[in-house]
Amino acid sequence: MKEKSLLILKYIRQFLPAILIVGFVVWHLFVPQNNSYLDICNNDKRIRELKQEIAQEEAAIRQLQEEINNSESDAETIDRIAREKHGMQRAHEDVYIVTTAP
Repeated sequence: MKEKSLLILKYIRQFLPAILIVGFVVWHLFVPQNNSYLDICNNDKRIRELKQEIAQEEAAIRQLQEEINNSESDAETIDRIAREKHGMQRAHEDVYIVTTAP
């Protein structure tokens, strides 16, 4: 028994620097902290998702701006777009939204 424990201690002393380095790397890569590797990966994924959302919103803005530019002189078209797409109403009107159940 004593020989086994001495042998284990010998191996631990021999590989202590490697064990410490591996433990340090594992700790900083995977243990939740402010800047762990997993946090960085999650943040990068979120950044990509937000950039994609921004691109979609910018495309929608460009489309709406194009509609505005095409119909700037036509007040009736502007009124129709405001009512249909943006749910706007005149001061004396009541708006009813009809939905169908699936």
